[in-house]
Amino acid sequence: MKFIRSITDVFGESPFRKLHDHAEVAGKAAVLLRDAVVAYSSEDFEKVESLRKEIESLEYEADRIKHEIREKIPKSLMMPVDRHDLLSFLKPQDSIADACEHAAQILTFRKIRNLPDVVKKDLEELASRIINTINRYEVLVDELSELILTSFSKKEVQESLEIVPEIENLEHQCDKIELRLYKEVMNCDKLDPVDVLLLISLIKEMGEIANSTARAADRFRTMVLGK
Repeated sequence: MKFIRSITDVFGESPFRKLHDHAEVAGKAAVLLRDAVVAYSSEDFEKVESLRKEIESLEYEADRIKHEIREKIPKSLMMPVDRHDLLSFLKPQDSIADACEHAAQILTFRKIRNLPDVVKKDLEELASRIINTINRYEVLVDELSELILTSFSKKEVQESLEIVPEIENLEHQCDKIELRLYKEVMNCDKLDPVDVLLLISLIKEMGEIANSTARAADRFRTMVLGK
């Protein structure tokens, strides 16, 4: 009789592949958010609305994958990493897609025309930097499968962990743009007070995408070092 089930017995495929799929969906949402920011700057509000719907669909897909991961890892299943650490790692990763959705929704709340060029430029730069951060994070998630294949060899662990501070640095660059945007918006006399409120909310939510990515990378480090 077979008492111990393997990961693939439960999933039909490795849950770590699912983690990558989940991260990939978040990355796609971030790319669409950048497109939505560009469209908003160009006052193409119909496109913004269309992109919002696409991003919401991706967030729904991310939730579906998240629930599949949670439900199909019973406590009795032997894992190469701690189950609690794995689920704690999944939580901030899931917040990436959530924040993309929230930012896209904010863009549809109010149509701001004649957005100052400096604000347009920095919003688009922030969106692009966020994508760079998530792209590097996806590489980190890919490392997990490699670590399992090598039984968490010291060399492989060290190489994967070197990616974490890179992600943290990318997130720090996003923070600097975020701070610059706050100052630009708060000191722009041409903006209506309601427009200022909307932009502050947007900037905060976009910053949360990068923050969630860095938190997920930190949880990855905790999970691997706790192995």
